Amino acid sequence: MIGTYGLPTILETLSVLVASDGIDPDTAPEDTAAGRLAWSWQQYIRRREPAIPPVDVGHSELPVYIDDAVQGRALLDAFYRGCLLDNVDYELPRYAPDEDERLSESSELISGALAGLAADWPQVRTLYGVLLPIVLVAPSHYLAGGTGSSVPGVLWASIKPTWTEVDAREFLLHELVHTTLYMEEYRHGFYRDIRLLPEEGNLAPSAIRQDRRTLDKVLHSIVVATEILLSRTREGTGPELLTKIHPDSETLRSGALKSLRAVRDQNLDGLLLPRPIEILEKCAVVLQENPLHA
Repeated sequence: MIGTYGLPTILETLSVLVASDGIDPDTAPEDTAAGRLAWSWQQYIRRREPAIPPVDVGHSELPVYIDDAVQGRALLDAFYRGCLLDNVDYELPRYAPDEDERLSESSELISGALAGLAADWPQVRTLYGVLLPIVLVAPSHYLAGGTGSSVPGVLWASIKPTWTEVDAREFLLHELVHTTLYMEEYRHGFYRDIRLLPEEGNLAPSAIRQDRRTLDKVLHSIVVATEILLSRTREGTGPELLTKIHPDSETLRSGALKSLRAVRDQNLDGLLLPRPIEILEKCAVVLQENPLHA
């Protein structure tokens, strides 16, 4: 959504969502437009998930890191509930005393990646501060973390100390894209009957992992792959770039197009509402025209 539609579309969706919940940004104790949006979004996400705590720092500062405290444990439980609802196979993160050093390294890497974004892509760094103000640092043996549609505004992070700043930046962008899609779904609705998605005939290969998944996960993977490719084009990184969580650009583009072809073979009008179909077609245009692969 960031590169394909642009920041104005994301901010418009944010404004529509908070207004639909009766939240008036003009009542925010902030003196900037971004600050008022950040405050309004926080009201909105806490109504969706009460475990999300208030954030009392400015959106331009580093996100709040929540460690092994009452709030952190409540958020971990909220993630677990959300994973069950979303049928996401996240390993449940839990704190362990021997993980302190690694979690501290994860926090430092996130801070460095966000500082890099502030220097190189300040609009996206500001958007991050508005939409994902809380980073929940908790260990995982297999995953780098993630976001959840039922716990908006919170990033669970367990990134590895072997990652480079480029790895961390792509992870942050990956999860920000998921968040913008959750917002689109809150606003427009995506699925005609989500109970149909797990049926065998409605599965398709993921754009990134290439395993067969349900249409909601595949939709997200196609958009994430498209946005990662656009960000690499913007930053001038070569097509051979391979990060810890994403393949090189040619493989990523090929995987996304394979997913698109499989999805188009399904009865999309019977499964999806108009907005996600429009988003998929937008991605198709970008993937065909990406100058990295001309």
